[in-house]
Amino acid sequence: MSTIPTMNERGSDERAPDNRGYFATLFSRFGAGWNLFWFTPADPLPLGVMRIAVGLIAFYLVATFGLDLRRFLDPQIGLLRIETVQLVRTGMRISYLDYVTDAATLQIVHYAGLAILAAFVVGFLTRITSVLAWIVFLSYFHRAPMLTSIAEPVVAVLMMYLCLGPCGATLSLDARLRRRRNPQATAAMPTWGANVVLRLIQVHTVLIYFMMFCGKTQNNFAWWNGTAVWWLIAKPESALLNLRWMADAPYLVNLWTSAIMFFELAFPFLVWNRTARPLMLGLSVVMWTGIAVLTGLVPFALAMFVAGLSFVSADGWRKLCGRRG
Repeated sequence: MSTIPTMNERGSDERAPDNRGYFATLFSRFGAGWNLFWFTPADPLPLGVMRIAVGLIAFYLVATFGLDLRRFLDPQIGLLRIETVQLVRTGMRISYLDYVTDAATLQIVHYAGLAILAAFVVGFLTRITSVLAWIVFLSYFHRAPMLTSIAEPVVAVLMMYLCLGPCGATLSLDARLRRRRNPQATAAMPTWGANVVLRLIQVHTVLIYFMMFCGKTQNNFAWWNGTAVWWLIAKPESALLNLRWMADAPYLVNLWTSAIMFFELAFPFLVWNRTARPLMLGLSVVMWTGIAVLTGLVPFALAMFVAGLSFVSADGWRKLCGRRG
């Protein structure tokens, strides 16, 4: 006579296949989603747009050294001679400017660096000039770290990622020369390399936003009580406009302060949603324009805005430019 399985035996027999099927489905779908997110071929057009924007910011930041190049970096009479800078350097901060020994060479090296950055902007020999431009940019701010602001780290990160992807495949002199050599050449094809670089920029961007929000919430009561914007307005040496009339509008100051915190918290989460993305990118224009006016940190505001543009798809750029296909 066959025995009737007990409830425990029946339960275990029934649950085991379900559990195995559930975890197999879970891992399968997770792997498929992971590959879809990182390795789906993407049009390199957004990287071309970012190369131009980031390159122009980097060119401007390096060009500003030319106004006081000898005053700061001259090996003999400069305020920031290499032996002085080495006393305050931290970590592995290497610069080819450390090996410049005279003023004439300093001028030549400076203009050569600007020429490399210009080549990167226009997309000439981009595979080479993207790496060289990154080295040029880092060398200036490793040579004079006390002259940097919060803009340089963001620009350096974006330039590093652009070195890894086909940022010269479109909107570049390389692409124009390729079409001239071969009129039958097709447009740049989507590649998984372009997608990986865009995803890295996107992930890094949302992390920067989230860390800015976290930094405001830690032992900084001015952001909690709504007066932080006023303290920024009260620094006349940095603000682009005189906004002290807002002393008579405390509710507007509180609203502006809260809006900055809310945006920095909402952006890392809502920008991934395709429906909410245009709204978040539109608000970022208002957000970073206001930050530039309050702090005078125009390069930083531009760098963060450009980093957010990594979420604009190739089709989105074509629609903005009124082009099809």
